Order: sequence, then structure tokens, then C-alpha cells
Amino acid sequence: FPVDVLLWQTQCGEETCVTASLVDVSERRAANEEIARQREALRQSEKLGAMGGLLAGVAHELNNPLAIVMGRASLLEDKCGDPALRADATRIREAAERCGRIVRSFLAMARSRPAVRTAVRLNDLALGAVDLLQYGLRTGGIELEQQLQPDLPPLLADADKLGQVLLNLIVNAQQALMSVDPPRRIRIESGCDAERIWLRVADNGLGVPEAERERIFAAFVTTKAEGVGTGVGLAVARSVAIEHGGSLRLEAESPFGRGACFRLELPLHAAVAPPVEPAPAVETLAATGGAGRVLVVDDEPELAAMMRDALEASGFEVAIAESGAVALALLDEGRFDAVVSDLRMPDLDGRALWRAIRERDHELAGRFVFVTGDTLSPLASEFRRESGADGLDKPFSAADLVQRVRRCTAALQAPAR
Repeated sequence: FPVDVLLWQTQCGEETCVTASLVDVSERRAANEEIARQREALRQSEKLGAMGGLLAGVAHELNNPLAIVMGRASLLEDKCGDPALRADATRIREAAERCGRIVRSFLAMARSRPAVRTAVRLNDLALGAVDLLQYGLRTGGIELEQQLQPDLPPLLADADKLGQVLLNLIVNAQQALMSVDPPRRIRIESGCDAERIWLRVADNGLGVPEAERERIFAAFVTTKAEGVGTGVGLAVARSVAIEHGGSLRLEAESPFGRGACFRLELPLHAAVAPPVEPAPAVETLAATGGAGRVLVVDDEPELAAMMRDALEASGFEVAIAESGAVALALLDEGRFDAVVSDLRMPDLDGRALWRAIRERDHELAGRFVFVTGDTLSPLASEFRRESGADGLDKPFSAADLVQRVRRCTAALQAPAR
């Protein structure tokens, strides 16, 4: 063990005596190493925080062009008489939808917000994590097997936290496979029994050394090479599992015969009844001779034009305003049945526009749909609470937009009794 040695000399008559003091410094050295690890973890956390803010900004900017692509692809699907061309338009829309899911996942990870528990499906969280990591898995030559049990009951859980747990487990498996020769394989399985819902992530890497198996969930313990991770991922992942009344453990064996296998278990009592889907509304717009007038407010001309075309194709009469001030001027000139507005705009933004409309026409303020590229931002959350307005997250399809506007104007279209 490490020691500090202190020697001093004492003259005793004609003899010289040497006294030695030995102090065990194992604990002090360990404490210094722990402080150094925590400082490095803090530095990495601050770095990730800055990167998260940048990522959120980039993701938000991507949502406008994605919304245009999705909307235009939806319109092409409706217009195409040629089945082959319609299939191509469908592929474009589905690819844009996948990009949208990835962007939303980025935003969810980058935004700090209070914990919120909602009905979530474990399989959907796993598929979302795979979507984010698909490129790295493919370029790393990793074969991904998914054996997800269908129809698992939804859980009352924090989707962001559980999603990050699954992301962490898959990233750990991916990194473990980079040091082994092909074939490289990851298997994601899910299922449930009488008491719990579970999900396993296994790989055929080198596995966790026996000496580290008991410590692998401790904070700042890592088996990765220097500079790869900080050793906090599994500790946080286990704490999230415990917070949800479940557990996260390293199983004794991997189904591949070698490698690591982590099992997340969540109690079945956290499951919630699936929401009852409302019956589809009966379309009556053709009989009424029109769907109503809609004011679209957006400072992105291409996005505004896409929304106009989608609504006009469904029978609405549409006017476009490129700013909140122009929207108020148009409202002074004529009557509108609904307003669709971007939330973030220069000068008069969507929130200020809604407040101005509320002062003029309280009923119209109740038929306000706001669109945003960052539904997790404090601005969007505060506005949703204040207004109770229906929100539409970018990117959205033409069908999503029409459905929201129809819902707003349904009372106006209902026949008198």
C-alpha cells in the first residue's frame, strides 16, 4: 500500500539515531482520485450541456424544412393517380416522419424539464432509441436483432428518462463491440410475466470482467477505455429504474454465449389502461358547401404555402399572413373561423397574437392552433398552459394539420338543433 515516509535524525551522545514515520495514504490517494474523476465528470457534463443547447437549436431549425417535405409528400399522395408515383410519395413522407422522430428525440434529450409521467410503451421507446443509433450500428457492422413482444401494456412512466436508459444500454453494447472482430451482434428483447414488464439488451462482446461485475453500477466506475464515457451512465440508469419501482441488473450470461446482457424490469402495477380511441368523425363538409375560413400565420413562406394548399384541398378558404401584425390587419378586414399560427416569429409572436385576438374575439381565441418546432421549450409549455390552445408539433403531415383545424371548427359546422 502507498505510504508517506518521514525521516529525522537525532544525535544521542556519540550515536546518531534515525526515526522513521510511516503514514498509510491509501485513503487520501483514493479520495484525490475520486475528486479528479468527479471534476472530469463535471467538465464532461458541462460540455454535454453546451452541446445539448446547440443540438436543440439545430434540431429546431430542421423542423421547418421537414414539415414542408412531409406536407408536400402527403399532398402528392392524394394527387397521384399513378400507383408507382404514389408509392414514391409515401416513401418520401415516411422517411421525413422518421427524421422527425429522430429530431424530437434529440430535443427531448437536450431539453431539461421537470419529470412528467405519461402512458408510454416500452417497445416504442426501444424503437426510438434504435432510430437514433441506426447509422452508427450500420456503419459499425453491427447486426441488430429485435424480438419485441407485441401488445405490451403501456406504463405510467417518464418517457424521456426511460428512453435515455434504453439509449444508454444500446450505446454501451455498441461501444463494447468496437473492440471485437465481426460478427458483431446486439439483441433487444421485451416481454412480460404476471408481475413485470421487462426488456433485455445483449451483445456478443467481451463482457464485463468478473472483478467488475459487482461494481459496474457504482458511480464513476467504467470498464471503457480512457476518454470513452465517465462511468455515470449505468449508475443513473439503475437509479431511473428504481425510481419507477423497477430494477436494472447485469445477467449472469448473455444469450450469445459471451458478452454482456442487461435486463430492465418494471412492475406491471405501473401499467395503465390504454386510452379509448374516439370514433372517427363523420365528414359533413361537402354538404355545408365549405369548411370555413382559416388564417395561416407563419414567417416561413414555403411552410405557410404548404399549409394553405393542404387546407384548401380539404375545402377551407385560406389567407396567409407573414407576421402577427399582418394577421391582425387581416382580422380587422374580415371574419375567420380558425387561426393557425407559428409560435416563434419576429416582432409579434404567436403568444402575443393570441392575446391580441382574445381581446378582440374571445371565441376565435378558442379556435387557435399553434405550430412549433420545439414543443418542449419553456415558451411552448407556458403558452399551452395559458391558452389551452391545440398544439401541432413540427414536422407534421397535411392530414395532421387538417384534422386539428377540423376539430377547432367542428362546432361551427355542426347542424343547428
